[in-house]
Amino acid sequence: MKLEAGRRPVRLLPEETVRRIAAGEVIVRPANAIKELLENSLDAGATDIRVEVKQGGKNLIRVSDNGCGMTRDDVRLAVARHATSKLATAEDLTRVTTYGFRGEALASIGAVTRLTIETSAEEGGGGRESGVGTQIEVEGGETRAINDVARPRGTTITARMLFFNLPVRRAFMKSDNYEARLVVETVRNYAIAYPEVGFTLVSNEREVMRLGPAGSVKDRVKALFEKRVVESLVEMRVDNPLLSLFGYLAEPTRSRSFYEVQAIFMNKRPVRNPTVVRAVYEGYGPVLTGNNPDFVLFIETDPSRLDVNLHPTKQEVRFADERFLFDFVSEAVRQGLGIQRGKETADADFLYQRGFVPEDAAPQEFWQLHNSYILAQVTSGYVIVDQHAAHERILFEEVMKGREDVAPQGLLFPITLELTAEEFEAYERARDRLGKMGIEVAPYSGRTVAVETVPAGSFMGKEEVRELFADLAKVKPGDAGIETELAKVIACKGAVKAGQRLTAPEMESIINRLFACKEPYFCPHGRPAIIKITIEELERRFGRT
Repeated sequence: MKLEAGRRPVRLLPEETVRRIAAGEVIVRPANAIKELLENSLDAGATDIRVEVKQGGKNLIRVSDNGCGMTRDDVRLAVARHATSKLATAEDLTRVTTYGFRGEALASIGAVTRLTIETSAEEGGGGRESGVGTQIEVEGGETRAINDVARPRGTTITARMLFFNLPVRRAFMKSDNYEARLVVETVRNYAIAYPEVGFTLVSNEREVMRLGPAGSVKDRVKALFEKRVVESLVEMRVDNPLLSLFGYLAEPTRSRSFYEVQAIFMNKRPVRNPTVVRAVYEGYGPVLTGNNPDFVLFIETDPSRLDVNLHPTKQEVRFADERFLFDFVSEAVRQGLGIQRGKETADADFLYQRGFVPEDAAPQEFWQLHNSYILAQVTSGYVIVDQHAAHERILFEEVMKGREDVAPQGLLFPITLELTAEEFEAYERARDRLGKMGIEVAPYSGRTVAVETVPAGSFMGKEEVRELFADLAKVKPGDAGIETELAKVIACKGAVKAGQRLTAPEMESIINRLFACKEPYFCPHGRPAIIKITIEELERRFGRT
């Protein structure tokens, strides 16, 4: 076939064509449609969800829930494109806390199926009887009918003949068994993420999954997988200010050539994230001997650090700092499994186990980059340490560890300051705590004070002390963990600054003290203190591999 060439006028596509294109991006196969409907049910607060499919979902998809339901006006809007209750402004995209937010799911499903929605937001007289609800019928994106219906609170969505109006796309789907397996995996993932919710899955009128509410993720995992899989899993939990990771990993000796489950959840959203998968394998290291481990991992972070708007299916997400995510997960896996890496594969992790310097290293092997970063060579590459973030972590842990007996460092000339009313009030509230943290302050007349000592090892001049009191005024008296907040302020103001030149002994001291800390990889505010670069990564960057 020869394609026509030449100039053609630009024109808007017909609305029906636009709907079909949009639907093809969101709904690729039955499992995608079920994913969207499950997310709507969970966003609606459902505690019991039933999924029915026929022919792997090709001919029938039905999802019923006992969630909050929709009013007649809501359901009429819900089948329109870009209609959602989850977002109000563009800024809301930076802090998405619900599964749905694009306003495309029901419109996309309705564009490529014969769709029926029955929903009610009302409770009956005793909370169980039927209330007045709404039934809406949509075919190929066009609303055919809207009627009243008697039903209990909740929603039932039935989609028949997926891609009936896109025969090429319908023919593209795999066998019934293959599509059914994907449906099972989809329902299973949300069942793991929400153990408190009951899930039922019926395929070709045969019940293949019935899960009552469970008390924990562990109980739900036990209900879903064979005993040999469950018995191989090790529970783990690692927290830091930017991320928390909880889940289960297969013991290295129990890994096999094939895996039963590899599930990743970010803020309870089942996702595909190659960075996390690679980090898990990196954490296991050579002990896997070519096998593949089972794992179920939950990663929690501030929604503003997670971009869930990469693709219409919302199955791919990106963390704000993927390199940090990789380092965090790989280190968490090593800690969770208790894996100690030998000298041949050691990198910055050896610092946890042995003071600091490897036997073949010397202090002169530290050097500064732009008077802000400390570089050190290790066996498998090198590490870069942010000197300010590292020193912040050191001071923070030293202050928190020894609140009662932090060694103060006397000043040859006390620093005298005139405080504002807010700063003086904050000083009076925190005076005893400051003394225990190594900062002794003597009041003079009025709001004038003299700072006589600072924590040992800190770098505080008059400017830093002035900033310290300004920041103290921002710490609310009722804040939970006020001592932690005070320690963060002291650490920030007392740490060496970016741009400050350090001697080789000073660099060595910071590195040694950093890796005596409980959490050496992050400053108290959660910013990375260390980046590690392996020889393998350098070789990839230079095209050697």
